[in-house]
Amino acid sequence: MSDAFKVFAIDDDPLILEIMREILEPDCTVETFESVEACQPRLEVEKPGMLLLDVSLPGMDGYAFCRAIKDDESLRDIPVTFVSSNDTIEARIKGYDAGGEDFIVKPFEPEEVLRKIKVAKQIILSKKALEEQAKAANSFSMMMMTSMGESGIVMQFLGKLFSWNTEQEVATGVLELLQSYQLEGVAQTRIGQRTLTLSAAGANMPLEVSVLNHVRDQGRIFEFRNRGVYNTHHITVMVNNMPVHDPDLCGRLRDHLSLVAQGADSRLQAIEAEEANRRNRAGIDEALQSIRESVSAMRQAHGLDRAASSQLLIELEQSMAKAFVHLGLSTDQEHHMEELVHTFMKRMMELQDRGEEIYETLQQLTEKLGQLK
Repeated sequence: MSDAFKVFAIDDDPLILEIMREILEPDCTVETFESVEACQPRLEVEKPGMLLLDVSLPGMDGYAFCRAIKDDESLRDIPVTFVSSNDTIEARIKGYDAGGEDFIVKPFEPEEVLRKIKVAKQIILSKKALEEQAKAANSFSMMMMTSMGESGIVMQFLGKLFSWNTEQEVATGVLELLQSYQLEGVAQTRIGQRTLTLSAAGANMPLEVSVLNHVRDQGRIFEFRNRGVYNTHHITVMVNNMPVHDPDLCGRLRDHLSLVAQGADSRLQAIEAEEANRRNRAGIDEALQSIRESVSAMRQAHGLDRAASSQLLIELEQSMAKAFVHLGLSTDQEHHMEELVHTFMKRMMELQDRGEEIYETLQQLTEKLGQLK
């Protein structure tokens, strides 16, 4: 049990805490608290792998406690999942603002809580990998700002843009550009039925997905508080720390980020078209292969039919020769019957030869189609 994933659950409802314990044990080690104040001394002793945090609590509420945790360098990497009966976009944005990673709505199903535990474990792993990347990116962004200036950063981004072949590369490039401006944000790409939401915290973080799904429909440029949102058909870029205290800088960044979003949208549209072309080519290849196999099978079957027909005609001719002995036909009548049979056999062979020509034509047509794709 000592190696089990540790969860601290904070809720002022003892029944909820008991349900949490029953759901998570024995897979997790669970400690429960009825207030933030009761949990704080325990946090000074041991850091859990995850916090399940009620929003409405006596004393300090869940949002305030989450902000305090995220401001504490020793605790900020603990994934926080809010638990609330208030399922509104405003509640989710408040949770996102406070620094939370996920959101559970009361009443909840056991399977949902277990899924959130799995997400929390993934967050811990991804954050460790991203910390080193962030250090290198921050150093690089400072150098970029010094050497290139604001417009140069955009030009370099646009220059790299068309060498990227996946939405992951485009979204990562957008985040690196934001870091070059000392901005924090999230990028959500949309290609076909695929949606990727990416930030420094990782991919497809539940609260970030909720917020981005909301703001993506708020117009081409949407601003609230110190956030700026830049929407196109294939991408949404949300900046969380626009420098609203500096209107001139904010205006310049707004222009730069609009251009960045439009450029990224063009590249994502091209990637979508390239994927569609590859699917079409794959479909043509599959269809051509099916045609080749069908023509080959038909030709083989035709060969077998031709051989069988020839054998039947030979047997017919032999049977007729034997029958003439018993039928008492005159010589002229026998010649007439033989002439009818030979004429029929000739027409049958002509039809079979024509079938062979058809198969040859189909084979040539298939090869020409293969050369055109």
